Amino acid sequence: MQNIELPTIKKTSLSVVTGFVGGVFFCAFYELFALFNFIKRSTLMPDWPFLTASWQGGFVAHAIWWGMISAISILWAIIYQYLVKKAETMWAGIWINVFLFVVIFILLGWALDTGPSLIDIKRRAAIAIACLFVLHGAFVGYSISYDEPYHEGRP
Repeated sequence: MQNIELPTIKKTSLSVVTGFVGGVFFCAFYELFALFNFIKRSTLMPDWPFLTASWQGGFVAHAIWWGMISAISILWAIIYQYLVKKAETMWAGIWINVFLFVVIFILLGWALDTGPSLIDIKRRAAIAIACLFVLHGAFVGYSISYDEPYHEGRP
């Protein structure tokens, strides 16, 4: 019987796709949480000074924000792929995103006063956003690391 070589996706392109899809899921769940009043839409979404006032809350602002979150998620997935892909569990991705949550809310929000602050938002909003970060970390971590033990000898 012949040994058939199946086509595979290169790891970097896999992490780009995973990061993009993770960013889209993050934004979609963020919008769902805002729809069900767990969080305010403006909690993580910045003000866009280059947009006119009528466009601030419209489709253009949301499209820019979705693109920004997807781009950050792609970068985060590539960093994860090169640093932690050998982890045989999704917990590495979850803990890395918990660290990212802490950096965004405590360092940027409270210490530097440039981002969202945990003091300014309600407890359920903080929990909902933390759950979004954990969900994103589980998705990216599992999607990148799940098959690593099976491809030890492959490029």
